[in-house]
Amino acid sequence: MKCVASSCLLGKRATLLVAAVLMSAGCTQRIKSVPVSGRVMLNGAPLADVAINFSPVTGGDKAYAAYGKTDKDGRYTLKLVENGQPGATSGKNRVTLNESSGVAESDGGGPKVVLKLPPKARDGTMTIEVPADGTNAADFSF
Repeated sequence: MKCVASSCLLGKRATLLVAAVLMSAGCTQRIKSVPVSGRVMLNGAPLADVAINFSPVTGGDKAYAAYGKTDKDGRYTLKLVENGQPGATSGKNRVTLNESSGVAESDGGGPKVVLKLPPKARDGTMTIEVPADGTNAADFSF
């Protein structure tokens, strides 16, 4: 079979287009995550500006860390660190909460920052079981 220049060029372009589509589909593939949100409370009051991090206890290729930050009502919604996709990895997750002091960092001459949350909130010893279908009640009260 004889190849005509224009039809060979068209075939090569089509092959390249298919390859590009397949490669980009792999790059934008969604990671399996479930919706997770909740609230952080301290002495019965909502706690704002708390960074909350979930890290799957069992690692692997399908375990991704997630993060969020509480609003003025103490509410947060998690996103995957990997790609910003909403949600978290289901299963057992280690939880850390870090307060924002609202004060700019300095050379030590500034006011002493008083942390409100207990040490267990920051030390990585807290865990939560994220259900396979997610949760909107991943609440923490201190």
